[in-house]
Amino acid sequence: MSRAGESPVNARSLLWTPSDSVRDVNRRRIIRAVMAGPGTQVSIARQTRLSQATVSGIISDLQKEGIVRADSAEGERGKRIRLGPVRGVAIGVEVNHNGLTVAARRLDNSNVQYESIEFAADQGGSLWVRESVRLIKDLVAEIGLDENYILSIGLGVPAAVDPRTARVTQVAASLSWDLSGEPGARFRDHFPHVPVIVDNEANLAAWGEATYGAGRDHETVLFVKASTGVGSGLVIGGLIYRGRHGLAGEIGHLTMDPLGTVCRCGSRGCLETFVGGARLIDQVRQAYAGYRVDLPGSLESMIERAKNGDVVCRRILQDAARNIGLALARVCNLVNPEIVVIGGELGRAPDMIVQPMMEATRQYALHGMFEGTVQPMTIVGSELGLHAGSRGALEFAILADMTVQDAS
Repeated sequence: MSRAGESPVNARSLLWTPSDSVRDVNRRRIIRAVMAGPGTQVSIARQTRLSQATVSGIISDLQKEGIVRADSAEGERGKRIRLGPVRGVAIGVEVNHNGLTVAARRLDNSNVQYESIEFAADQGGSLWVRESVRLIKDLVAEIGLDENYILSIGLGVPAAVDPRTARVTQVAASLSWDLSGEPGARFRDHFPHVPVIVDNEANLAAWGEATYGAGRDHETVLFVKASTGVGSGLVIGGLIYRGRHGLAGEIGHLTMDPLGTVCRCGSRGCLETFVGGARLIDQVRQAYAGYRVDLPGSLESMIERAKNGDVVCRRILQDAARNIGLALARVCNLVNPEIVVIGGELGRAPDMIVQPMMEATRQYALHGMFEGTVQPMTIVGSELGLHAGSRGALEFAILADMTVQDAS
């Protein structure tokens, strides 16, 4: 809220400026960093990769203009800088094969609100844009603003996205609805001129966990999303690693058995054919074949049954964890992350899957990751849960000019 006599500034006016002078570009970077969350001048300099002298000078100007405020603390650089009377709202959207989640946050506070909707896998093509727009409008109204205050929209989609063009380079063959082209362009008729920052949904979930969840304060974070399919995102030094074509992180398509079941990608024996949601449910049905038992119809219900003592569901989840652990060992031998965060539906059962996953990873990965004086690599459950993707999309879009970089 603004103080008496202060007129709130529309966040768009601070960032949507035509000037490309070095000082104005740096000014916008610093404003975006403060919009993402309060921080000291030292942390802002680290986040923006600007010198502390540059940050100090611009922060001083922004304070005089009333755009930012400094909390009392010892020493100028120790003060926490937060946003002043600036109005705006940031949006994050995560689209999955069978539903979507929208997150919204006023820039002048830290409260994030979420809305979700589920749909059948064959309905998404006709629903995802319309329902995203509806939920965005509902949330913006709920937090007391209107569409004219939307600063940016982060959009995570279940597809590989070229980091240079924001165009989809590959969509899962099993996805019956169209995500090709430039998904962000589908919002232009509804929110003209609002920038839409598009990325793979696992990448944005990785960003969310690395920034606000279980991976914060770690240099290298590998996030694994295990639900209907299996994907992952890698954050190194505050940047998402995407690869030349946006295809980095496709852990679900690591070959586990060259002669195995044909995967939806066209290959054989991919990790997804062992641990994808549909495969796990099929294993439960096979185990109970011929018995009159109410069978789980979703991965969520299967996990609930396992938590309630169903030994079949529990064993299948633990076997899946061991297979993921084997795949993780291969990935860890290449990138050597500090921490692996397990999210998606399986991330809701860390007490059942983390230990067998860690055991398999330790068995097949290089021992140096777990021995010696350096903190060992670890595997943990997600802190943001099923909101990791939308939360990451929201915050990533605020920082877009700092975080969208050449990823090859």
